[in-house]
Amino acid sequence: MSGVRGIDTGIPGVRIDGRSLLPVIVDEQLAARTLATGSAGDRTVVLLARGDVLAASELVAETRLHEPRNFRMRVLDADVTRAAGDPQRAINRLRTLLTEYAGTPEEAVLQHHLGLAYFGTGDFHAAHTRFTLALELREAAGAPEFLIASSRSSLAAADARLPGA
Repeated sequence: MSGVRGIDTGIPGVRIDGRSLLPVIVDEQLAARTLATGSAGDRTVVLLARGDVLAASELVAETRLHEPRNFRMRVLDADVTRAAGDPQRAINRLRTLLTEYAGTPEEAVLQHHLGLAYFGTGDFHAAHTRFTLALELREAAGAPEFLIASSRSSLAAADARLPGA
């Protein structure tokens, strides 16, 4: 993704491609450092950006074995499932998590990741709905600007693919 800015992830070396809404490596040295010293969640995203779904899956499974209630890893478990080629199962997992976390600060994350999952299936209307909810929740909560910008950029990407756009 050389020369392309992308959407900030907050993870050193990784951004979200503005067209595909998939994680990509933008700085290999930073990504390697993140893989060596970052949190399990950050390392999982680096592995997904590198296309190493198996290693990402193993890291999620290992982390969840020790921390089964780790919210971020539960969300990333769905992202890994989507990357492994089962987007409907990923959507189902995220919707199940949404029932558990509705009305909490975590709801915005789930709405955003549901938007990503729907975007990946080509359901841009559902993606629009989820990104809109994520954006509204993040703005209302005063979330960090990079998260608000991520939802805003993702919403724009979904809107650009709606019929008549």
